[in-house]
Amino acid sequence: MKTILLFVAAFMFSAATAFSQTYVVSVEWDEEECNCWDQGNSYYGVKVVIYDNANDVTVVSGKQVNVDFGTYEVDVSVPEVNTHCENPNLQYTPVFDVYAGVSVFCDSFTPPQAICTTGSNEHSPDPTCTTFANNGVDFYLDNFQ
Repeated sequence: MKTILLFVAAFMFSAATAFSQTYVVSVEWDEEECNCWDQGNSYYGVKVVIYDNANDVTVVSGKQVNVDFGTYEVDVSVPEVNTHCENPNLQYTPVFDVYAGVSVFCDSFTPPQAICTTGSNEHSPDPTCTTFANNGVDFYLDNFQ
């Protein structure tokens, strides 16, 4: 009976740990609308690219999330990183290069066009599977051009 209880307890702990993992890239940026004459349909396009530098594999090739003006942060879910980290066929322990960028898409143009952008891939140390599992990767972006 004790063995069964220990097994159930271990299973519940494992399940709770798996569901608590984040696998997100959190992106925050300065309030900047780049002189867009918003007619109600302008938005920020937030794009994330993730590359496993150790294994020479692109994990996320450009996931974009769109958010309305007035929103200056978003969590981009990247479950692909979890899948990649669980791959038993990887030759090396993954070490990631992560890029996050934000563009202002202005509806003064038809279709809306990106009129300014900011982005970065600066992280020290480079994110690992553990980084993503524990708290994700954070970016603060400024200097729209």
